[in-house]
Amino acid sequence: MMAEKSEILHELGEDELLLPTLVNSALKANDRIKYYFTLLQAAKNHADNPDQSHSNLRAERESVGITDPDLDTIVGGSVKARDKGYAIPLAGLIFQEILTAIEEMISPIGSKNPTEVNSFNERFSRLRASLPVSGEEPVSSDLINNITLADRDRGTDSLHLLVMDLHKAINSLQTQISNEDIDGALGYLLADPDREMVRAFMTGVNRTSPLKFGHPGLATIATRTGDKLVIQNDIGLTDAHVLVVTVKDQTITITYTDIHLPRLHFFQSLFHPFPIEWSDTISRTPGKKFEAPVYHLSVGIFTARDETDAREFLTHAGSRIVFLIDWNRARKRLRNFVPNADAIEILARAAEEETGHIAFLELGGERLIYEALELASSIPLRYGEPLHAILGKEQTMEYLQFVLRTASKGLLANTSRFLLQNEIRAELLRYFRTAHEGMMDLCEEHASYSIEIASIVLESLWLASDQRDPLIISRNAARGKEWEHNADDLVNRMRNLSQRIQNPEFFISLIATADDVADYLEEAGFFITLIPVHTDSKDIFFELRNLAELVLKGCRGYLKILIAAQEFHSTSQREDLKDLLTAVDEVFSIERLCDESLRRTERVIFEQCSDFKEFELYLEIARTLEEASNALLKVAFHVRDYMIESMNR
Repeated sequence: MMAEKSEILHELGEDELLLPTLVNSALKANDRIKYYFTLLQAAKNHADNPDQSHSNLRAERESVGITDPDLDTIVGGSVKARDKGYAIPLAGLIFQEILTAIEEMISPIGSKNPTEVNSFNERFSRLRASLPVSGEEPVSSDLINNITLADRDRGTDSLHLLVMDLHKAINSLQTQISNEDIDGALGYLLADPDREMVRAFMTGVNRTSPLKFGHPGLATIATRTGDKLVIQNDIGLTDAHVLVVTVKDQTITITYTDIHLPRLHFFQSLFHPFPIEWSDTISRTPGKKFEAPVYHLSVGIFTARDETDAREFLTHAGSRIVFLIDWNRARKRLRNFVPNADAIEILARAAEEETGHIAFLELGGERLIYEALELASSIPLRYGEPLHAILGKEQTMEYLQFVLRTASKGLLANTSRFLLQNEIRAELLRYFRTAHEGMMDLCEEHASYSIEIASIVLESLWLASDQRDPLIISRNAARGKEWEHNADDLVNRMRNLSQRIQNPEFFISLIATADDVADYLEEAGFFITLIPVHTDSKDIFFELRNLAELVLKGCRGYLKILIAAQEFHSTSQREDLKDLLTAVDEVFSIERLCDESLRRTERVIFEQCSDFKEFELYLEIARTLEEASNALLKVAFHVRDYMIESMNR
């Protein structure tokens, strides 16, 4: 087999890096050819002596890395043909595999010895012409001999003799390139300064490589070509997934290719401690041998201050590579619980703290969390239902980060997988046990939105009374609409969370009534945008501002009630209950003042507004604000009654 990364390295113009890989591949091909030669000879021997015991050569097949179990049936299934020759199952496949492996053995020789490779190619062309095209016809004894015998005294060339000569040439080539191991990197043609840079790169690779947990990848090759040091890391199994680093003086260039554009952008984000400049990403259509129709390429350039700076950058670069392995699969698993952008942020945090994501996949990925939810929740999460809709964004991301961290540290420490799964389940159960606090937090966040909307309503009334730019008032209304939508989202989150705790009725009723406050205030903000710019009704605006200011105080009083209730729920202290009742009384007083303010506002509108449309508009603004104050009083009493009743439970 040709090395998986050779095609992409050739496309990137880094052919020098191919030589050690091609040599290693050629040596493996030689081992496979020997197996196929033995297989043909064993098949012939069994056909000649069917009553004798035979080996299926399975151990030999597995030892050379061939995974096709059908080959184990060939020896036992071989028989003499009725006419001359032997009927050997899968003979055509065997011939093709031998030819392909010989091509791999020839490949590295041409890069160093073009004259010698011409001789090998001529012999190969002549010998391959003698093989059957299909392999379906009986295989003659002479053909098997011409393939497998290595007797030079016969005066006849054979594929076996060709393979022996190729093997000798490859061994010589391997000696020429002088391979050396530099902390796990395969190096050749390196100078002493190059070795220091390679060691710096491998320091980073080796620091984080345990986080791949047996996953293939991270093999590194380094060589000097011309005036630059070139380092290549294969990352993983994907043929177009390659990292090439070149070092020339103090300039370090990273060439990165990937079939997944989001992963490429993620990789670029991992260098924020260093001022690296990335070029525009280029998408290319590779040759036919690639598994993907398009791959993406980006080049980053880092200019080091000195050699120490260069080594630190190389160490950082090497340490980041492991976080690209199976990145896309981890992202898709996390997307079952959070939006895509949040999933990427979780992976970025895991890379930053060097815990990674592969352990999470090893423990079962999303199944791990779904199983935890079945225990932690009275109503399990459905596949496709986002976890953040129940716990909220921050808590969900915090929990998922805990999962990745616990999985990684646990597997590194050889902790029992059963124990790790139970820890992850217990942590989620803790989140659900604090649901009361979480639901009260949602109510407090919702109340904060009402305060914000009430603030811009008051601001807009001031702007309208001063005949300021109506565009500012319109922008205020748009902001109010956005905040009202955010408040609606909190109501939906509350409903989702309430399905998974006991006795949620109080919170559902509370936030639904509180949502009326936000709705009325947002509606008032919209009505203010309809006030004509030319209007001159200072007394009306004075009363409306007074009413709006009272509603704003009521919103703030409601938030104080929620905070006091939260404190009383935690302590059950008499002083905290007094704070709660005092805050309720404040909202009650504000609502009575709002009633009085509404009557004064209506009287002024009747007395001073002559335009029918403006008359109706001002009344609608006043009555909408007063409805908001009524809703505030309802939620205040609702909290008071619930907390007092809870004392008797």
